[in-house]
Amino acid sequence: MVDPQVIAANLATVRDQIAQAALACARDPLLINLVAVSKSQPAAAIRAAYACGQRDFGENYVQEWQQKANDLADLTDLRWHFLGHLQRNKVKQVIGKVHLLHCVDDMQGADEMARCAWQNQTNQDVLLQVNLADESSKRGCTEADADLFVEVLARSPGLKLRGLMLLPPYDLDVEAVRPWFGRLRALSERLGRDHGRAGNLPKAGQWWLSMGMSHDFAAAIAQGATHVRVGTAIFGERQALTG
Repeated sequence: MVDPQVIAANLATVRDQIAQAALACARDPLLINLVAVSKSQPAAAIRAAYACGQRDFGENYVQEWQQKANDLADLTDLRWHFLGHLQRNKVKQVIGKVHLLHCVDDMQGADEMARCAWQNQTNQDVLLQVNLADESSKRGCTEADADLFVEVLARSPGLKLRGLMLLPPYDLDVEAVRPWFGRLRALSERLGRDHGRAGNLPKAGQWWLSMGMSHDFAAAIAQGATHVRVGTAIFGERQALTG
């Protein structure tokens, strides 16, 4: 059951926490993009958040996203973010239809994304997912391979590399996670210095950083996050969708 009043209150709390975190490190709160992670939440929950001014929503699964996009087609200024691993056989269903892809996580997938973008004569903003901890359970390029991925993406027609995305090792202790956020920022600054001369790549300090979730987004903002992905703190626990 969706309670719009609860979602409105939660969203107001999260926005206030984002503003406080940004001001604490002398950043402009308006430059922090809140992506409301709506996977496993019904379309009605998205409508409730939308009614409160939320426009950016994140999904992980193509079929679920397509159904919601169809159900919410009347919300013409809604911006979809795709967060999960995108299988190569589903790339063409997503490229050019979402605001931002956070999940370029392997070379084959990047090649397929570029091919589909070129065929469809569209441009797609993307983030490179980096697996800093080299966890076998998570996708993403290693820190050592980041330069190669950046060079490939810089040559990929139709793809516009905007920055990096991080899924750090999960830990409820925010202080244990904070160093991973700092490492991603440092990596983005180095990549910007080394590759920013290319006209289609961000310069140092201009890279988007997608990092931080419900329990640790304040720490991520302190370390330079430009996009925070918040689900549970807005919508509550995920629901089992039917239909």
